[in-house]
Amino acid sequence: MDILDRYIFRTFIKTFLGTLILLVGVAVIVKILDSLKDFTENKHGVGLLIEYYATVTPSFITYIVPPALMFSIAFTISNFNRNFEITVMLAAGRPFSRILRPILIFSIILAGGFFLLNEYVAFPASYKAVDISYKLRNRGEDARLRKTDKSSNLTLRFENRYYTIGLGAWYDSDLIGFHLLELWPNGSIQRIIDAEKAHVEDNESHSWHLTHVRISNFTDQGGYQNTESYDALQETLPENLKSFQNFYVEMDSEERSIFDSFRLFKKRKEVGGEYGVFLTEVFWHAGYPLVCFFIVFIGGMVGGRLKRANAATSIAVSMLFTLGYFFLMYFGTAFGESGSLHPFIAGNFANFAAAGIAGWIYFRMDY
Repeated sequence: MDILDRYIFRTFIKTFLGTLILLVGVAVIVKILDSLKDFTENKHGVGLLIEYYATVTPSFITYIVPPALMFSIAFTISNFNRNFEITVMLAAGRPFSRILRPILIFSIILAGGFFLLNEYVAFPASYKAVDISYKLRNRGEDARLRKTDKSSNLTLRFENRYYTIGLGAWYDSDLIGFHLLELWPNGSIQRIIDAEKAHVEDNESHSWHLTHVRISNFTDQGGYQNTESYDALQETLPENLKSFQNFYVEMDSEERSIFDSFRLFKKRKEVGGEYGVFLTEVFWHAGYPLVCFFIVFIGGMVGGRLKRANAATSIAVSMLFTLGYFFLMYFGTAFGESGSLHPFIAGNFANFAAAGIAGWIYFRMDY
């Protein structure tokens, strides 16, 4: 790295770190103002409140790094351009792609650090922050297990069988409010089983003891046949209690690291359940840090074109890119969850678009 590289990098890194600290600070302040009203019943003191905000802070960095990086590159290069420093560098025989090299090297290192920060710090911290928030709300030690709502149903799908469980599917051998909808291969209803309670002796058993049962049967054309009622019934089902336990997810997507998503993918696959959403998340976690690499080309070229740029223009460019990237990211994830796209394509949908734009910009550079 020569003197010019050090000058470019030093100018860029000051802008990047300043922007990152500013945006994280703003995010923390907004979070405090938004959440304090939810902790009015806190009986654990100010210490736990401070711990909560310190724990949740790393999760902001996950979504702040891309816009901060884009702004910093666009603002730095546009300032060089406005002050005719780019012209001097080009006149000295240094290609524009070479001017970006110190920032590109930094982005590659940043992508690796970004991955480690997300998977080992940010997402686990987000999971821990939710547990702390339950304590601050005085919801009890089993709040996460119950999701604080005992009346909510758990809906599961195994091939052509759809279950709805009122309570207990994830931690008890008694499933209250048991409902099974089973389909024929052609998609029409085969039978509906409603039971007040379903009990099984152990996690591996497929023999279920149902109480207060109603079974409605249908023909393969969907025509109603009959309804049978039983006070008690022993029914053998393809799913055991472990199948239901493996289907229950105690953490939301914002709390799952790549390791959590892979673990849930394996558990779902083991019991024959739908696992596309978790495999999509695995590919998303693995590919998301690559955005740091693409931003160098996109932000550098945009900055080079903004001959009269200022901070407001750079902010607008960075926000436009960030909104577009995250829109495509959620768009691809939604199609991955529904099975319309292969998980690898869905998880990297935004990266493919960013790579296409970055490649087009790179080969279109004319200075």
